[in-house]
Amino acid sequence: MKYRNFLLKLFINRNGCLSLYPLTIYTLFGARIIFKICVVLCGFLVGAAIYYRTTNIWALKNLADSFLYKQIGLRPIIIGTFNRMKNEQNVDGHFVVMQFIGDSRMSHSLYCFSNDENGETSISRAHIQRIHKGKRAATDVCSWSGHIAECHVAQAFPKSIRVSTVSNINHSIEIAVEPPLINERHKLVVCIAPMYTYTDWQTMLLGIETWLILGATKLIVPIQSATKAVYTILKQYEKAGLVVIRHWPKLPILSDVNPNGLVLSRGIEESHVNCLFYVKPWAEMVAFTDIDDLLLPVDPATIYQNNAVDLLQNFLIEHPQAGSFLFEHKDVQIVLPEGNNLTTLANFNFNFLEKTRWKSTCKVWRMKTRVIAIANRVDTVNMHETGIHRFGYVQVHIPCHKGHFYHMRHSHREIGHESLVSMTFLMNKVNKAFSDRINSELLEISRIPLNRSSTESFEDFDSCIKEINREHLTLVVSRCMTPHVCYSRSKNNMACITSAGYYKFSHSSNDFIIALVRSNFTNSNMDCESSYPQYLQGNYFYLP
Repeated sequence: MKYRNFLLKLFINRNGCLSLYPLTIYTLFGARIIFKICVVLCGFLVGAAIYYRTTNIWALKNLADSFLYKQIGLRPIIIGTFNRMKNEQNVDGHFVVMQFIGDSRMSHSLYCFSNDENGETSISRAHIQRIHKGKRAATDVCSWSGHIAECHVAQAFPKSIRVSTVSNINHSIEIAVEPPLINERHKLVVCIAPMYTYTDWQTMLLGIETWLILGATKLIVPIQSATKAVYTILKQYEKAGLVVIRHWPKLPILSDVNPNGLVLSRGIEESHVNCLFYVKPWAEMVAFTDIDDLLLPVDPATIYQNNAVDLLQNFLIEHPQAGSFLFEHKDVQIVLPEGNNLTTLANFNFNFLEKTRWKSTCKVWRMKTRVIAIANRVDTVNMHETGIHRFGYVQVHIPCHKGHFYHMRHSHREIGHESLVSMTFLMNKVNKAFSDRINSELLEISRIPLNRSSTESFEDFDSCIKEINREHLTLVVSRCMTPHVCYSRSKNNMACITSAGYYKFSHSSNDFIIALVRSNFTNSNMDCESSYPQYLQGNYFYLP
């Protein structure tokens, strides 16, 4: 009786009556045995822990490390903030658009804080879109990419706003809003791809002078690094009101990753979007291109002043719903002049175009493309096509036989003899325009000795990118397609300038927000590489 009826079990039999069945003493004995075994095991583990603690602390630490995992929050890098113009809105209110670069594998969230005329703070959550979502969103080979975030703000044209990843203003960072450049309207503006280790001022002059003949009235040139000869020439065009030089510094290195090597093609798409929002207040049409890509007429012998503007306006009449035009571009043979180590603008001309006789032909399959957008109908542009259209506007693909870009690249010395072309008429027009320029806007620097225009710095980059392209055929890619992952041997002892960037950061919970504070041009290394940015201020003991 001592153990037999110590525990009772409630049981309902088939007749619905309650019955009590005693648990056997063997159940209690089994529980006691299990308890004793657990005590022994616990003692063994405690003893082992004490042993390792007193004899080898690292063995115990390594055992604990196996349970650790790495957790990193959001780290958006804000590189530009712009006002949304009224002619782009279909709702009431005031809006600001931020451009940031972030890890595309993560879902981003940003809150904006702004003050009205009475000092009252307003908070809104940003609407975020990836710049090239759908084009390269399927893989994370280039795992960092550009985004735009649009916020409702309390008043028009604020000088600054505060931004955070959480809805707490105490964890926010102040971001300056770039004031809109209220300028006369320009029918055609050209956004040039960023210059990196750029040394080829001869091709640059060909691009600038040809676009001015075609009808462009302003060229936007972002610079990360270039020779002082290139920069000196551009500054004279800027003084004449024909060029705007923009900074394009490297992205800051984070504590565990270098975003510069993880953004497609050195951030050319991010640069195009930055340029687009900069020119939106005063540009009607915007061409996005390299300095050596030109929208010449199908027959260059028929070129005339404002040729490209007339062509685009005719396309707009034909396609009123067009938000952008997609043009194929054709490789064109070009052989730059072989000159001495030093030359001057006064003795430079474009007679080397006489050697250009061949270009690739229009083909059935779609070739590489360039974009010209209607500024207020588009929000993002990719490298070779448009991204986000507004208000139902669409991208129109222009047939090659109606118009295409001429890609006059330094490496196209010998191309297949596909289609004969004569550049004599273009040569005469740019020579005449440049001769007039030498006696006016460029007179001040026309006699200054310049370093030899060089394309040697591009050779290593070309070889590197070709290898990355070959990897694509294997479906196993080791790195993002950007020259920032390539090693370039120093071949030129040229004086260069670089855009140096300075950043700040704010920490909130597990997230960081990094923002560009300012940038300035300074002397570069002898290999013409841009220096890495510095952090000027932050509110946390960890780097982002």
